[in-house]
Amino acid sequence: MPLTDAVPPPPPWLLTFSATDRAALTDSARTAAALLADGARPEALSFAGDDAERLAVAAADPAGLIEGLSFFADGLPSPRWTSGRADGATDRVAWCFGGHGSQWPGMGNALLDWSPEAAAVLGELDALLPHGVLEPLRSAADGELGPPDTTQPLIFAVQVAIAAWLRSLGLWPDAVVGHSLGEVAAAHVAGALTLEDAARVVSVRSRLLAKAAGGGAMATVSLDRHTAARRCERIPGTVVVAAHSAPNQTVVTGDSEATRALVAELEAEGVRCRLIRINAASHSPFVDSVLPRLRAELAGLAPAAPRVPWISTVDADPDPARLATADYWARNLRRPVRFTQAVSALARRGVRAYVEIGPHPVLIPALRETLRAEGIDDPLVIASGQRATPEPVSLLRLLGALHCRGLELPSRAPVTSPAPATSADRG
Repeated sequence: MPLTDAVPPPPPWLLTFSATDRAALTDSARTAAALLADGARPEALSFAGDDAERLAVAAADPAGLIEGLSFFADGLPSPRWTSGRADGATDRVAWCFGGHGSQWPGMGNALLDWSPEAAAVLGELDALLPHGVLEPLRSAADGELGPPDTTQPLIFAVQVAIAAWLRSLGLWPDAVVGHSLGEVAAAHVAGALTLEDAARVVSVRSRLLAKAAGGGAMATVSLDRHTAARRCERIPGTVVVAAHSAPNQTVVTGDSEATRALVAELEAEGVRCRLIRINAASHSPFVDSVLPRLRAELAGLAPAAPRVPWISTVDADPDPARLATADYWARNLRRPVRFTQAVSALARRGVRAYVEIGPHPVLIPALRETLRAEGIDDPLVIASGQRATPEPVSLLRLLGALHCRGLELPSRAPVTSPAPATSADRG
């Protein structure tokens, strides 16, 4: 497919293939790898097919493309390739926005030079967010363990910048859902909040959460929410259920000593647990003291009706008139996150493709477990980012994964599609 002036030139590259069967796909991959090894440039390989069996290979240099193609042909796993059958899974796609824990040093940096659309959003947010965006992303100063008021606005900024790049290609979600902090980006992408108002919400929310931190902790435990709640009640101190992530995955939070005591007790019983990289206790009584101030500082919000369906993870049956208001954001910070219920609702509406938008996946296991419980056969669950992988590469891998399941790639997408092997090619 030809590139337009609005799309940054490679590298990185995304190569797409299609064939009538897996054997022909493998043959094409071997031939393309050989051509590249002989010095062919990826841009010189141009052919677009629409057969059902598909392969996508993305990498930052020709050597990575060769490796991805060769690994696929040899049946070896690699993040550089993905394959699938164009079965219509991408006819309905949900965008999912995660919360704290997805941050990594250097996230978003590559977007500034690669995507004009993402860079424009990050530039706007640089003026809207108290600590700015551009310098923190350039310097990677936030690192892994920054406080909520510096880390969470940057996560939000990367989320909406990635969404802006996808929308610049003409890709829009059929629904959005957010987990905790991720609801702010979901509200903006849905059209309920302007970028300015969304930046205001994330600024106030993260600042007040930092103020209420007080030595709190959070952890994911592999228990259903009801069992987790009963176990929380048995621990001295304050620890409560903070999120219903999946049927057998629950986030707990409270004071650090009580939360760590619960984790130690469960791990001794063989229950898988993971501490979340945050020194706060959102969705717990620890934030009660800041909720009046949050409502007061956000009192002037005037949200619009969402243009894209927004599945709330706060309210089971939300009043449309109360979505994205100041009181909604107070409930968002205090109530347990109803993520698994929201994903179940999407699954029952026939949504089979789920894209996690953010710097690094934190929702993928919960998505897969919930969809499995709902009996969804072969869903597509994919992330837009991966820790330590520049966004241009991970975003092209995302496009490739969507294409392999049926998405017609936009004409503006930076893609080149190698021609299938012919008998003459095979010599």
